Amino acid sequence: MKNLKVVVLITFLTLFMLGNAQKKKVAVVTFYADKMIDLSALDASADLIAKNTNLSDDPNFNLTEPLNKLHDAFFSEYAENFDFEFIAEEDVWANETYKTFKPTYEEAGSINKDIESTTTVQGYKVIPNYRQNVKDLKGVAEDLGVDAIMFIHLDFGFVKTGVGSFGYVSIQARFSMDLYSKDNKSIFQFHEVAGSSKKAAMVKGIPVMSTDKIQPMCESAVDKLMKDLNKKVARLAKKANKKM
Repeated sequence: MKNLKVVVLITFLTLFMLGNAQKKKVAVVTFYADKMIDLSALDASADLIAKNTNLSDDPNFNLTEPLNKLHDAFFSEYAENFDFEFIAEEDVWANETYKTFKPTYEEAGSINKDIESTTTVQGYKVIPNYRQNVKDLKGVAEDLGVDAIMFIHLDFGFVKTGVGSFGYVSIQARFSMDLYSKDNKSIFQFHEVAGSSKKAAMVKGIPVMSTDKIQPMCESAVDKLMKDLNKKVARLAKKANKKM
């Protein structure tokens, strides 16, 4: 009986070690936010477009804090739902192939081509999840020794309430998390949105575009998004773990 227990224990440990040894590795290759707010839900006049551009260029309109909060929550909470291993971010940032990688910033149908209006988590490059970038990052993935690469992106859009040219707008935070194998195959493309509890008034169809009005709305939307992501990512992970 004693020998049987030893055999069972050795078998269990062997299977456990094999399971860990076969755990897939993933590198997050970008983590950034767009400061240019999507106007497609509004009647975008030339004046509104100009105000939107001015807002994105305003150094006081700073998305670093909500982006970093989302980043910290991702690695401390959401990432734990996945069976695969996320390699250390520092290993990505310090990799020479990654540091010299030059992303493609334009693709047919893309909304935001202005790379200057983005905010990144320190250390990461801004890399849109365009097909060309996925393909070109194969060398980075191989150099890092990972099985897959992940793109994480945050952007914002206006949501209109009210009638006619008067009413209110809120901000919708939009989270994208896309995972591709190092051989350019899509494993999943995940998107989640959440609206801000705060609102801003509109005058003749144009929302008040001052930083002190828009930034709290963005922060409110990200806070709501983070609460929603807790459950959504857990459900996603169950499916993703099988695919990996």
